[in-house]
Amino acid sequence: MAGAFLLYAAAFLAAAASAFTARTTTTPFVTRPSFAHSTTTAAPRSSRGTMRMMRAPPTTIKIGIFGGGTVGGGIVDILTKKSAYFTDLTGHNLEVSKICVRDASKPRDFDVPEGCTITDKYSDILEDDDIDMVVEVMGGTTDAKDVVFASLRAGKDVVTANKALIAKDLVEIESVLEEVNDGKDPSSEVEFRYEAAVCGGIPIIRSLQSDFVGD
Repeated sequence: MAGAFLLYAAAFLAAAASAFTARTTTTPFVTRPSFAHSTTTAAPRSSRGTMRMMRAPPTTIKIGIFGGGTVGGGIVDILTKKSAYFTDLTGHNLEVSKICVRDASKPRDFDVPEGCTITDKYSDILEDDDIDMVVEVMGGTTDAKDVVFASLRAGKDVVTANKALIAKDLVEIESVLEEVNDGKDPSSEVEFRYEAAVCGGIPIIRSLQSDFVGD
């Protein structure tokens, strides 16, 4: 159970990292081929004729999480324990800035990162212009739908693994995306990622969008 849960949370983080990198117009060089839109800065060739890549300092991406239960807490734990790995993978420092829960006074089953705020008000995340990415792990469809729609309209990227939400409201979510991205440059478009909602995070959606684009 615990192992499956950690894989589930890791799928969230992989999708989030992908969205961060895709949205950034001056992304530092990364080594993973899946980040095809990253830019590179080349240093002079060495005496051996090899090309060395220079890496820009990482920028900070602030994350707001809706839901502080098993999955939400696991995401926080993985982001904290593997922070260096994700910085190396994405070129960004991924910082959990705020977590919205039902009862902010309730003790958490995970270590709250230094500087992270626990709140029970949706607006504390939705109206915070410093938050770049929203991770929805509330479950259900009613409140989750409101959170996703409001986040997208606020210009925040959204990551979810909410199967019920995707099954019920994906068409409406795509409509909201078209609305908020209308007239924007592709590099600044708001992103909605739900890879973790399909087959436990196996990258099926990404494969269909990229590997089979010519079929």
